[in-house]
Amino acid sequence: MILFGLLLNMQRTIILFLFILFASSIFVISSHFANPPAPALYIAAGGCCVLAFLAIVQRYKQQTFSLSVTEVLLGGFFLFSIVYGEYNGSLNLEWIIMGVSLFLFYMFLKRTQVTIAWLFAGLVFIGIAQAIYGLGQYVHWFRNMAASGFRMSGSFDNPAGFAATLSVCFPFALFLLHKKEIYWKIPGSLAIVLFIVAVVLSQSRAGIITIIAISGIWTVKALNLKWLNSWGIRTKILCSATLIILILSGLYFMKKDSANGRLLIWQCSAHMIADKPLFGHGIGGFQREYMLYQANFFRNHPESSFSMLADIVKHPFNEFLLLLVEQGLVGGLLLGLFIYMLIREYRKNKKQETFYTMLCLIGIGVFACFSYPLGYPFVRLMAVFCAAFIMQAETRRWKIPKGLFSIIKPTVLVVSVALLVLTCNMFYNEYRWNVIAQRSLAGETKAVMPDYARLYKTMNRNGLFLYNYAAELNFIDENKTSNHYFEEASHYMNDIDIQLQMADNYQKMKQYKKAEKCLLEAHYMIPNRFIPLYRLAKLYEETNQREHVKSMATIILNKPIKIMSPEILTIQMEMKELINKI
Repeated sequence: MILFGLLLNMQRTIILFLFILFASSIFVISSHFANPPAPALYIAAGGCCVLAFLAIVQRYKQQTFSLSVTEVLLGGFFLFSIVYGEYNGSLNLEWIIMGVSLFLFYMFLKRTQVTIAWLFAGLVFIGIAQAIYGLGQYVHWFRNMAASGFRMSGSFDNPAGFAATLSVCFPFALFLLHKKEIYWKIPGSLAIVLFIVAVVLSQSRAGIITIIAISGIWTVKALNLKWLNSWGIRTKILCSATLIILILSGLYFMKKDSANGRLLIWQCSAHMIADKPLFGHGIGGFQREYMLYQANFFRNHPESSFSMLADIVKHPFNEFLLLLVEQGLVGGLLLGLFIYMLIREYRKNKKQETFYTMLCLIGIGVFACFSYPLGYPFVRLMAVFCAAFIMQAETRRWKIPKGLFSIIKPTVLVVSVALLVLTCNMFYNEYRWNVIAQRSLAGETKAVMPDYARLYKTMNRNGLFLYNYAAELNFIDENKTSNHYFEEASHYMNDIDIQLQMADNYQKMKQYKKAEKCLLEAHYMIPNRFIPLYRLAKLYEETNQREHVKSMATIILNKPIKIMSPEILTIQMEMKELINKI
């Protein structure tokens, strides 16, 4: 009867589906997958496909249809990104699925009216559950899923996802607090306290800045501080700039080394933009190219103070910088145009609910300046949801001719079903990958090689899978084949681990010059690591290059240590023995 009632009330059904979709994109994480966060991404994509399918079915008899300017803009952007990404050879199938799914999600939300207050309340409830989970980890009530030693990270692999989720939910807690009814104010007040405490304890600087920014804007709006209106524009800019500098300075000294490390990342990213300013390096271009640029930086600046801060980098810790690196000025201009249209539409329709969705987008934008919130499916869904809600009243539209619309309707149905099937297939493949990876760890590496070969047919655009497959081949000394797949993996991700593994393969195949080249590249990628230099010393020893052995051993013994470990002590002792032998 409950299900029947929900079907009769489409609004309730949509709210419930959106609530489940948002919650699943946060809390569904499983150790049954080789990449534990993958289920959340596939559930988010699958949910968007289901909504698009239901929307078309519901409106199938409709004879007229129109596209808004922003829909054409976003559709063109996605099409350009896919084509250019494929041209650069680094387009990941996951990005295609998520991109198309989010575009369908945006179109669905722009044409759907729901009771927004209840959905906002649902988002606050999701945030409260996440905050309690994180705080429970902080006091050791719940097990922490993160493998990196963070004290609290909620259902994510690090505090960035945890803080991003709470920051995104924070404006809707303020919405409940602003309501007149006490049954809204109580959960809103509770959520605000929990979110602030959890974000501060997570030590996420991006989260703290975002909470401060949202709170400041909301306070000015809610309290209607008329005395601010008497300030001139220059005074407002000066005070805002001073406040921002003070906050950033305080947070800089909170984690000084980490902040300095980001300066290195942004500097290398600027070089990437300068090399391909117009169209960028394509989707996935940052992971493919960045470590090579970092290696080139240290090759040209061997005495740089940044060398002790270098590490593996997969994101520039700034979503706007990532856009410029991968999509170039064209992508930046398209984003700027979309933001302009969003602000213009918001100013035309200043409702209470619209203010809080805009506040959420501002929060995502602030967080995006210092971290990678769009790396998490929930934040992507929320960004699309808020943008679509604001743009619902968009008036400029292009009417689709009836003949063309009669073709589009079944096409969208087929695409939605195809994407859903493809998403389910990738979901299953991730599960199968974990099964065979666990068997390999249990000592059945040779036995699972046929399974890896079968998975390769459908996962050959997944950089992590390609790396894992190549590493397993390296383990059973299939060195030539292993390097073939490492080369393929380097089209999607190219870091110190790939260079070290390729060097090992080349060394086993007696291709010493190629092995040396890979080890030197690995060293320049992260100069503070000891392993590349140690492997070079052993390579020179194997090829009987005594002077090179002595030189490399001396460099290792005099090398500054970032973090002392038993492994480094063992390496140093071995280098002393090598020098004594010579």
